[in-house]
Amino acid sequence: MIYLDNSATTRVSEKAAEKMMKCMREDFYNPSALYAPSLQVEKEMRQCRKLILDTVRGGDAKVIFTSGGTEADNLAILGGLQSLRESGRVLFSAGEHPAVREACSHLKGLNAEEIPYDAEGRVRLDVLESMLDETVRMICVMQVNNETGAVQPLKEISRLRDLKCPQALLHVDGVQGFLRLPFDMRALKVDSYALSGHKIHGPKGIGALVAGPRMRLSPRMMGGGQENNLRSGTENTPGILGLGAAIESYPGNGDMRAVKCYLYEKLKAIVPDARVNGPAPDSEDAAPHILNISLPPVRSETMLHALEGDGIYVGIGSACSSHKQKVSHTLRTMNVPQKYAESALRFSFCPDNTREEMDEVVKAFEKNYALLSRYQRR
Repeated sequence: MIYLDNSATTRVSEKAAEKMMKCMREDFYNPSALYAPSLQVEKEMRQCRKLILDTVRGGDAKVIFTSGGTEADNLAILGGLQSLRESGRVLFSAGEHPAVREACSHLKGLNAEEIPYDAEGRVRLDVLESMLDETVRMICVMQVNNETGAVQPLKEISRLRDLKCPQALLHVDGVQGFLRLPFDMRALKVDSYALSGHKIHGPKGIGALVAGPRMRLSPRMMGGGQENNLRSGTENTPGILGLGAAIESYPGNGDMRAVKCYLYEKLKAIVPDARVNGPAPDSEDAAPHILNISLPPVRSETMLHALEGDGIYVGIGSACSSHKQKVSHTLRTMNVPQKYAESALRFSFCPDNTREEMDEVVKAFEKNYALLSRYQRR
């Protein structure tokens, strides 16, 4: 089996799994209790918060543990803007995850507006500049697009925000960028940053929102007052400690970009009409772990299942929306022609993937492509 859908989820690392098992069997205490074993669990939770803050250079920001990236995005957007009394606008980039897009569209008293992408799937800064004024309350831009791997120009976006509407909050969905790319929350003047455990070889069901001092969050869950009164309920201690272990043991990116480029060159040799959807694979504007490539005329889902038959697992877009639409919204916003949008595959890598695995992928792809490309929909 060769797994190349790491943008959808990742295999839990041995260190994270071991930490979670120990927590469930031995360190199972409620961190809100007052006896020594509970205080030790609470101490380990604090260590995880500090680890996250240090990783994103969050300074005096607060870390709120959530059930994942979706809840973290919702807390930042709905919780961050709930107390506003004046009307205005919230802007989100065209390829945002539904967790951001839907949250923006459900804000009361605020108009949600989409910032368009260019042909490489990056925010059009010229259009964004024309959209910015004193009525903007929040700008939402992902660090890395989950479908194309395009790295968004956060430095330039932050500069435009400071120039045109310094009061506006800047929220970054870092689910696909955390640990894969360096991030400096203070230098970029980012107000909130969302991350998810299961994208970095941690467990599902755990994530975090890093909220800077300008974020005045309203709680989304009421109860016992955990997480600074922002997310009541007994904390998911196995998940939190597993997240901390995953961060500590993350091996770095290794040869991911080289492996990605190696696969791209091999596929391009088989399909001369192949098209990369996003920045060039070797570009600094492309994340090291995502390759979105169209391989006409074989349709995405057809090739996905053909490769599955050979024990190779790839993606065709966001795992949260792939069951709902045939052509990706992100690719449509990039004006990708229909035949290329319908044949796009997303290969997403982890540090353990090798060139030898890519040779097996290419062998299986070439076999299936030779057969399936004979049959075209008319």
